[in-house]
Amino acid sequence: MKRFFTSAEVGRICGISVPTVLKRHEEGILRGYKTRGDKGELRVPRQYLVEFMDRLGIPREELERTEIGGEKKRILMVDDDEVLLKALKANFSLDVRIDVEVRVANNAVDTLFACGTAKPDLIILDLKIPGMRGEKVLEFIKASKELQGTPVVVFSGYPRLKPKVLKSGAEAFVSKPDVKALKETVYQLLGIERRSRPEIKVASNG
Repeated sequence: MKRFFTSAEVGRICGISVPTVLKRHEEGILRGYKTRGDKGELRVPRQYLVEFMDRLGIPREELERTEIGGEKKRILMVDDDEVLLKALKANFSLDVRIDVEVRVANNAVDTLFACGTAKPDLIILDLKIPGMRGEKVLEFIKASKELQGTPVVVFSGYPRLKPKVLKSGAEAFVSKPDVKALKETVYQLLGIERRSRPEIKVASNG
């Protein structure tokens, strides 16, 4: 049983951002302590996290569910646009709803290598990558005994290809540059529930 939680872990369990977690701590609503050093990090003992969850109205089962299924999800992102890859990786890594390990590839060779070594839980695939068309990479993934059960989300600027890639085995197609739709599709396929963020009413002194 986990005894202490970081601000990021509290955020994931409670469905709030890390800045909000830190703000609630500063307000005295969330009890905890800072580690030593100039950049002391927040640590929240389990009993104080439970108190905070009760105040937010979050069932305690949510804590148990998170601990049981708390391993990181592995996502492989494939795109030849390195700026986009960097932005997507940061976007997923900072999201409080998922503890994720993101690996990226920008060509067919690196993609096939990563598929075999990273053992991703989900693959985000662009269709325009150097070395091999994305459609062929998709066919390879779905023909592989090790990977055929891995969900593939095609993230592409060619919506006319949607029927073809879905027929080839992709679980979903999302048109670029709709990152919000991409994230929701990924979370749905990974079985991550979306919870509305609870709000705490702070009494005013005025």
